[in-house]
Amino acid sequence: MTPEWVTLVIARWANFLSVATLFGMALFQLYAPQGSRKTFAGSVAARRLFLAGGAIVFISTIGWAGAVLVDLAGDVGALHDRNAWSSFLFDTSFGLVWLVRCTLATVLAICAARGVRANALIAALAACLLFSQSWIGHVAALSAPARFGVALAYAAHVLAAGAWLGGLTALIVVLPIFRARGDRMSASKLLTRFSTVGLVAVVAIIVGGMVNVVAQAHMATLLTSGWGRTLGVKVLLVLAMLALASLNRLVLTPRLSTEGSSKLDAMIRSVALEQALGIAALGLTAVLGILDPAG
Repeated sequence: MTPEWVTLVIARWANFLSVATLFGMALFQLYAPQGSRKTFAGSVAARRLFLAGGAIVFISTIGWAGAVLVDLAGDVGALHDRNAWSSFLFDTSFGLVWLVRCTLATVLAICAARGVRANALIAALAACLLFSQSWIGHVAALSAPARFGVALAYAAHVLAAGAWLGGLTALIVVLPIFRARGDRMSASKLLTRFSTVGLVAVVAIIVGGMVNVVAQAHMATLLTSGWGRTLGVKVLLVLAMLALASLNRLVLTPRLSTEGSSKLDAMIRSVALEQALGIAALGLTAVLGILDPAG
């Protein structure tokens, strides 16, 4: 495990996390009940999350490109070499993709600084950045026409993950405000709406993930390769998230109206744990992009 490898994983992780969270928070503002949207939009935490998310998207995109350049050149000095950057961006098959990604990241960071006033644009830009990951990863190495089908499955997988993770972030901002107000009705309405969105997201995550695994992995080495073992841990984390989501939807949410603030406190803790598991799963996704599916 070299320093360059660690840097690349961290850059990918930060990029996945920030872009996915921005996408999910912006999408939250498009489907959440009116009262929840206003509460989220008016919170200081939401404005800070959008601002920080945009900054991390920009920095991690540039950092990711730089880490790839160093990996290809085998020399950290390439970061300061104008000719190395020129060859990387204009003489390779993926250079144009990085130019597009850096442009998207710059515009997304600017829009995120405006916060919830640019929700639709933030969601669209973040969706494009998430989808563009398929152009520079394992999916891009597949041959046509399979590559296009797998890219669509990958898009469904990462967009659904972003909707889920960013939605959880919004819940962590809004639910404590409802608790302080004693507004269990709004909390229950929001959680019910989020559960519906979450169900669609889970289906897309599972189907998209299965398509990607079948297309990229060699089944004979899936259980013995580093890529396969890492995938197995990620699957366990996602299953734990599903268990928590089921607990929230089937047990805690129905009891909000009868058992009050104690169940809302339990819900907030459960959502926070669910988000922590999601962040860890994204970290493993960053590692999977570096490892060889063939083992």
